Amino acid sequence: MCTVTVWREPGTVQVTMNRDERWGRAPELPPSVRPGGPSGIAWAAPADGERGGTWMGVNDRGTVACLLNGYTADDLSLLGRDDVPSRGEIVPAVLERTPADAFRWLADGLDPSPYPSFTLLVISSSDAIELRWRRSDRLLRRALDSGWTMVSSSFWRPDEVLAWRQSRFERWRDDGASHRDGVPLFNLLEEPGRRAWSPFMTRMMSATRSLTQVRVHAERAALHWWPREGRDPIDPTRPRSELELPLWTARETAR
Repeated sequence: MCTVTVWREPGTVQVTMNRDERWGRAPELPPSVRPGGPSGIAWAAPADGERGGTWMGVNDRGTVACLLNGYTADDLSLLGRDDVPSRGEIVPAVLERTPADAFRWLADGLDPSPYPSFTLLVISSSDAIELRWRRSDRLLRRALDSGWTMVSSSFWRPDEVLAWRQSRFERWRDDGASHRDGVPLFNLLEEPGRRAWSPFMTRMMSATRSLTQVRVHAERAALHWWPREGRDPIDPTRPRSELELPLWTARETAR
């Protein structure tokens, strides 16, 4: 469960992600900047309060990565097992690499077989891909076009819910792709009578727990994070956390 919108044009990337999770999962940890390790690449992301990984982040080379859970019958035997690696470790593995190295690793080095099903989006100024791993299938890859893209997942009634979200996304896009304080109104959509279907989702056992947005433009990457307070909507004018990363090319030019 999750919904992601992506806007790409030359020199600009905006990725906005609704993270859907169980009500009982540990609260998320606010975003922080992780200093560059052996690679020298710094990156910023919130963190899962239960297993420590992350679902979305950006590095100082302008690469954005986000991960949505997938759902198949083959995943059921893996859930809740300590010996199964967390999907939340995949995004850091992408962000700790240069864009070229990350895309090479995704093409030749990533072994998805230990993980439950997932969809991974990796977006840079020059390339953008979706990797779709379902345990009953092979790893599928597709390029993301410029302009608007939406990717979503749902454990509950997936065919109906995803088709409904796609139709609402296309309507929003065709009506002008309106925003509120920089946040796509599609990501904030909580339609009366369809709260279990909406991108900003509320169900009995799960809900949208946060919204995270990354904007990459010119010489900086900005990450905003809005955790949800109970069952209330979020206020896009008041992110709980705002971080900025100077991009590596800008730092090098300034030296």
